[in-house]
Amino acid sequence: MTSYPLHADARTKSRGLRLRRSTITKLVAIALVGLSACSVVSAGAATKAKAKPKPVPAFASVPSGTHVSISLASYLPTLGTVATSTLNSWVTGFETLHPNITVTIEPEASTAAGAISGQLQQDAIAGKTPDLVQVPFDEMPNVVANFKGVDLTKVVGATSLGAEWGGPYPYAKAITKLGVLKGDVYGIPWVLSTPVLFINDDLFTKAGLNPHKPPTNWAQLSTDALAIEKATGASGFENGCVGTAAGGTDWCLQSIIDSAGGSVMNAKQTATTFTSPGVITAVSQMQSLAQSGAMVNLSIAQAAQAWGAGKLAMFLNTSALQSTLVAADAGNFTMDAAFEPGFGSSLATPTNSGSAIVMLSSSKFNREADWMLEQYLTSAATETSITENIGYVPLRTSITTAPQYLADWASNQQFVQPNIDQLNRVQPWLAYPGPNFATIMTDLQNAVTSAVFQNANVQSTMSGLQSTTAGL
Repeated sequence: MTSYPLHADARTKSRGLRLRRSTITKLVAIALVGLSACSVVSAGAATKAKAKPKPVPAFASVPSGTHVSISLASYLPTLGTVATSTLNSWVTGFETLHPNITVTIEPEASTAAGAISGQLQQDAIAGKTPDLVQVPFDEMPNVVANFKGVDLTKVVGATSLGAEWGGPYPYAKAITKLGVLKGDVYGIPWVLSTPVLFINDDLFTKAGLNPHKPPTNWAQLSTDALAIEKATGASGFENGCVGTAAGGTDWCLQSIIDSAGGSVMNAKQTATTFTSPGVITAVSQMQSLAQSGAMVNLSIAQAAQAWGAGKLAMFLNTSALQSTLVAADAGNFTMDAAFEPGFGSSLATPTNSGSAIVMLSSSKFNREADWMLEQYLTSAATETSITENIGYVPLRTSITTAPQYLADWASNQQFVQPNIDQLNRVQPWLAYPGPNFATIMTDLQNAVTSAVFQNANVQSTMSGLQSTTAGL
């Protein structure tokens, strides 16, 4: 894998973003995929089997004398101005190193369920399919199947993929599997987060609680939230996994369900399991929080506003909200971060939000340019910038101890370690198979919202959902 130097400060002014899409929203609407039988072979076959395989050459780069223009469709601009300028700086840095390659950024307008697939459909009709697209993990099967996602295992090859995963700062092993479909790599994981519990230390202190001992399970969270509301008048807890703030996506909700011992699908991922005991336990716990008044139901915009005003004590959501919440509090109070709460004495089972970069190009030179850009965007230097400026967890986790990358910064940041620790036990965000994946996800969130915030019977609500989704 090509080694890239550290980027200049992504907060410095860089050239304007070249837009080909509609105006982007500046707040997150975010809402992380036996033994072989033995047989007897002939002496000739055995000899052939022992022959060393021919080395696979690394995937070629674009010749320096060949000019190529490629496009990258990304939803990072929906995370706000910091993410937009950071993305812009990466493209500027890449083009400086490779002046024969021009990159156009195409901002995605939304990260709502199925939105990326919908935008790609419009692009295809207009004959403007991007070369690379940032695809949420839940949409990968649909994008690959319907928009001719490139099989990197076959096109780029094992040698180049091995170099991408490895090097002096390798990917966390579990992360290399997130872009795999049916045994082959179709996506390079790019940005990823786990559910993090953001905490207003000042509100904890005013309520007589120790902010350095945050709640580790839902029962403790409920007690703390109600105590803070009583003592300060502030809202105790907003849950970005359910209700309005979830934005129709279920990656974070899946984590709560997994933590309760459930799953949204069976082991073969061929059928939904919305009436399983773990699902019922998870939804019932969320309903209890809402009924007691410990948990409120805010939109992302409302939560960010309440957070900035010092009127929200705890907020569970993607770590990618870090930059938004830091900007919102403007240093008016001390902000901290902790693990996602679990059930009882068990640690939570975090899932991953985020996305992979999927290649859609068909021409040789464009694919070569695509791969060069993918390497740049996932280098240790870019990962450093992603974590510092946006808040996503570094997929090359060892850069947090590397002096030239994140060591100094990470030692002074309270938001990094919970994310890193949870990454080591992360379970994939499961994608529903088939073209109705977005409908199933939306139906799940609607049903959970009905039970949690409208006091619908949990068992009957989830039974109805199971019947509805069975036909999808």
